[in-house]
Amino acid sequence: MIGIDTNILLRLWLNDDLAQNKRIDALLAAHGDMPGSLLVTDVVLMEAVWTLKSAFEQDKQAQLTAVRSLLEETAFALEDREAVVAALSLFEAGSCGFADCLIVAKHARLGCDFTATFDRGMRKLPGVKVL
Repeated sequence: MIGIDTNILLRLWLNDDLAQNKRIDALLAAHGDMPGSLLVTDVVLMEAVWTLKSAFEQDKQAQLTAVRSLLEETAFALEDREAVVAALSLFEAGSCGFADCLIVAKHARLGCDFTATFDRGMRKLPGVKVL
């Protein structure tokens, strides 16, 4: 298994650097045939989606498409696939960012009674308590 960093995901999604994309193509050619061979952790995924929005001004639909592309490609293993699927659903239906949705989904999967926050924007997410 090979860990994938944020900048690799961004280049893969954006296809904006020919030289780096050739190296990613070589990595995928060498390891992409084995299911689950490329690990994307929750931290990397959150950082990459946030960067799509903040640095590359990608809209919500582009962010959804990016995350779905990982779920559809068997070569990618996600740290917590079920939490990512739940977060994607929350993100698609609501107004919170993907990172907040993944935080709430992870807490729910880990058995937390609720997610405590000061972020009033998260109040509509299930299992969130604004202090």
